[in-house]
Amino acid sequence: MSGSFNPQKCKIQLKLAISRLKLLQQKKTATNQAVRREIAQLLEKGKVESAKVRTENIIREDFTVEALEILELYCEILVARFGLLEQLRHCDQSISEAVNTLIYAAPRCEVKELTQIQLQLIAKFGKEFGTAALANENDVVNSRRPTRCSSTKYLVTIAKAYNVPYDSEFAALGPNGDLIDDLLAPPPPLNPAAAANSSALIDLAALAAAPAPFVAPAGAAAAAAPPPQPPQPPLDPARLAPDDAPSVAPSTATDFDELTRRFEALKKRK
Repeated sequence: MSGSFNPQKCKIQLKLAISRLKLLQQKKTATNQAVRREIAQLLEKGKVESAKVRTENIIREDFTVEALEILELYCEILVARFGLLEQLRHCDQSISEAVNTLIYAAPRCEVKELTQIQLQLIAKFGKEFGTAALANENDVVNSRRPTRCSSTKYLVTIAKAYNVPYDSEFAALGPNGDLIDDLLAPPPPLNPAAAANSSALIDLAALAAAPAPFVAPAGAAAAAAPPPQPPQPPLDPARLAPDDAPSVAPSTATDFDELTRRFEALKKRK
């Protein structure tokens, strides 16, 4: 972890990470959609136990997609507030959660750019800071674990989306006696007051605990959804000049209200 902090390299790696995280989300979401269709076919054939086994993998992948979205938002926050990262000697409170979480997540996910970001952040704030972040000392990364969504609820939601008959008395009602249509419903109204300055910790240590919202099947949403984007070629940071690095749209990089809304939406997926 030797070397000095290189602001130019750090910013390029943050932008590369944003692009990589978006691509991974798209690929995993498309894969999950195909598996959902297969699960619906299993339910139609009456193979409920096989469908439940496949659903466990869907749940894990949904949580992974949500984790990738959280990391993308943290990278966007650091790009938007890069002046604080570059100029201040100590980690400012408004970026502390993003910095600590990216250091913590780097060895735990498949995005190689995060490793370079981790090295840069540790070079900036010191080895002791990095060690504390990796060990999640003082709960710099929240370890809360929200209630998992059962595979039966996922099965009911998939069956409803594909118009496949599936009866389950257990899954008909949620834990509070509510219908489980909330898996298909949009998130509730958002409060933009807290998340822009990262004051509310987001659970990254328990990434496998907050289900992502169900994505409606392609056939059911063909009229409204755009066609899937083709895979993008790998990004080569060595060929990027600072001005040529993958850019975040100005509205994304500077619109803190938008970042706030996205953070609040993620916090309420429980």
